[in-house]
Formats: sequence, structure tokens, C-alpha cells
Amino acid sequence: MQFSCTQENLMQGLSVVSHITGKNINLPVLGNVLIKAEKSGILLNTTNLEMSVTCLIRGKVEVEGEYSVPAKVFSDFISLLPSGKVEFELKDDGLEVKSNDQETVLRGMPASEFPLLPKLNKQHTFQLKSVDVRKAISRVVFAVSLSESRPELSGVACYFNPEDDKGKVAFVATDSYRLAEQLIVCGDQSKSVNIIVPSKAMSEIMRIISSYKNEIEPPEEVGWSVSDNQLVISYGAVELTTRLIEASFPDYKNIIPTEFKTNAVIARSELQKAVRSASLFTKKEINDVHVSCDSETGTCIVESSDEGTGKTKSIIKVEISGESNKVALNFKYLADGLNAFDQDKVKLAIIGAMSPMMILPTTSDDSYRYLVMPIRQ
Repeated sequence: MQFSCTQENLMQGLSVVSHITGKNINLPVLGNVLIKAEKSGILLNTTNLEMSVTCLIRGKVEVEGEYSVPAKVFSDFISLLPSGKVEFELKDDGLEVKSNDQETVLRGMPASEFPLLPKLNKQHTFQLKSVDVRKAISRVVFAVSLSESRPELSGVACYFNPEDDKGKVAFVATDSYRLAEQLIVCGDQSKSVNIIVPSKAMSEIMRIISSYKNEIEPPEEVGWSVSDNQLVISYGAVELTTRLIEASFPDYKNIIPTEFKTNAVIARSELQKAVRSASLFTKKEINDVHVSCDSETGTCIVESSDEGTGKTKSIIKVEISGESNKVALNFKYLADGLNAFDQDKVKLAIIGAMSPMMILPTTSDDSYRYLVMPIRQ
């Protein structure tokens, strides 16, 4: 194997693929990056057996071949090289690297020890806008369950062309205490597919898209290809393959209320500050913040109290329609929901103290909704 490429291209590729590698006592090769020199370019590949990432970078290939080297050492070393051309040649004692007046040999493992990646038959492929995908994942992935007792809640459910929203994809996540849903446009309306993608894979997809956002012409679309129990994400020269969670996601639409007794439009930043202040005086392990909307005064009161630390109350001017109402919520769940929005104002939709509260956008062009279960007093 013999090839050359620029230090900049190689670092870009390594930053994309090396994130999922790690130490594995039983299978040390999982800490390596597989380098394949092919006619089409230089292919970098990593895997943790649950997920794999490949990235094709430009370069000049003199002799085709493949070899794996420790990902962290390789990435750290390449980052120290000056920009410009870097030459590689596989020799008996390892991978020789030449850059300016520096010569280095990296010892790795033969490609034959690297896990084989199956070629998948892509049964269903959808093209989604990359900006929409990044936004959707960021708005829902934090709501997945961290517990392994219910595998179906440990990932993000993706409903392609649901019955009541053809031409859309619903990204949904819940841990049974709160639920986040984001709808984005899907160009292909011919087929309906439902999958659950592990949260780690979703975070990796978002990270990969974000790593290209400062490029002059980043890819505009992300390909989602479903095959049996696996998903292949294609984004420019990058391909991510992940196993899907084989379980049934709960019928979440049954728990989303459609009618409310109180609607309050409130400045998001003011509510965020009030929630942060109230969080300092909540009861430990309960984390209760009390939100009250007064229709007569047009105010929202956010308060909390604890015998050990004290109490606080914040009063915010709001636009209220409906009756006065109140609800107690976990401040962490409330703060997460507010952070997911990017508008200056949000709508609080309340039924009562024993029912879930919804946080909704104030504009009709945003298909995001966030539900928080109440703390029953």
C-alpha cells in the first residue's frame, strides 16, 4: 500500500470516523482505524460492532492495499504535522509516514483482523435535508431513556410518512416522564417505514452533519436507507451504519392532549432564568418547580421552596387565554424543553395539576412539541 494526501483532508476524515473508537480488552482492533487505499481514494473506517463509520477522502493512490492503526495515536500524530502533502507506504515493520523532513513508522494490525462489514441491501431510502435532520435530532435525543429496562425508549423513533402526516418524518423520543416530537419534510411519500434508532447513533449522525457545517458547500441532503434491522446514513463522503432497536415504540399520540384550559405565551429567556433560579431551592430528588398562570393579572409565577435552602418566586408578564391554572414540574425536564426551542417566545398549554403540560411554538411554521408529565402532589 502506497498513497499520499493532504494533512487537512486526512484530519477532516479522522475527526469524522475516530469518535466511535475506544479501548476493548477482548478485541483491541476496535480501537483502530482501517485505512483502505483504493482507486476511488482513501477510505477510513472505524467500528464498535454496534455502529460503523466510513469516510472517503481525496488522495493519490500508487499501490492499493489496507492496514489498521490505533485511531487515537494516528489522529494525534497527524494533527501535529504541518499542512500540505503527507506520504504513506506500508512496509514490513508498519506504516511509514513522511511529511517534510520527518519520517515516522506507525505499528498497527493487519486488515484481516478488522471486523468484516456486511454489504447491506438497502430496501427503503429517503432523502432528508441535512439542516432539518440536525435540528430534529437536537430537539428530541435528550429525551430518550437512560435506563436499559425498556429498550424501546432508549432510542429515537422515526416514523416516515405517518398516517396523519404524509410527506413528513416524525422524530420522537420519550423516557415516560417527558416526550419530544419534531416533524420534518420527507420528499418520498410512497412508503411508510417505522424504526427506532439508538440514541448514540443519533448523536453521532448529528455530530457528523455539524462537523461539515462550516464547509463552503456542505451536502444538502442526508440519505436514510433501511435494511432489515440496520440503518445506513449517507452524507456526502461519509457513511454510518447502525443496528436498529428491534422493539415496538409506544403509541405516544394517545397521551398527547389536544385541548387545554390555559394557554400562556411567554418570553422564553425570562422563563429560563426563572426556572434556573427556582432550581436552586427545589426539594432534593423531587426537583419540583411550581408554575402558576393568573388570567386576571396576566402573569406567570415560577416558584419553589425547601426547608433547608429557602424559597424563591419569579413573576413574569404573559399573554394568557383561558382560566387561571397551575402545575408542578421537574425543573430539569422543563429546562430541557425550553432549551430545545429557538424562538423568543413559547406557549405553555396547561390542563391542570394532574395532567401533562405542553410547550409549543408560537408560530405555525414550526412542527415541534414537548410534553412534560406533572409531579402529582
